[in-house]
Amino acid sequence: MFDIPVRTKTEIRQATRFRNLLLDEGFMMKQFSVYIKPVKSLSVAQTITQNVSKFIPDNSSVSFIYITDKQYMMTKNYLGRKNEENEEQIREKNGQLLLF
Repeated sequence: MFDIPVRTKTEIRQATRFRNLLLDEGFMMKQFSVYIKPVKSLSVAQTITQNVSKFIPDNSSVSFIYITDKQYMMTKNYLGRKNEENEEQIREKNGQLLLF
């Protein structure tokens, strides 16, 4: 999960590059600043962390949290009555683009 400043055009480009890197590395967006990626082992996760951390934009805060598959399976997700789709599905359905 991360907090990347997006006040200037340069910061916006850096944030977009970082998000695209995460997607290229097989991460999925869980929430806007929270990306997840299942991996086979802690050592694989740590290798990915080392590789991705080289591309963290300046003045950004990035946290890598490791949880086991058993812990992740205990996740409980709740949707409000009118929140039957996630944000990405709604944007796609309405033909909206997410620009950064």
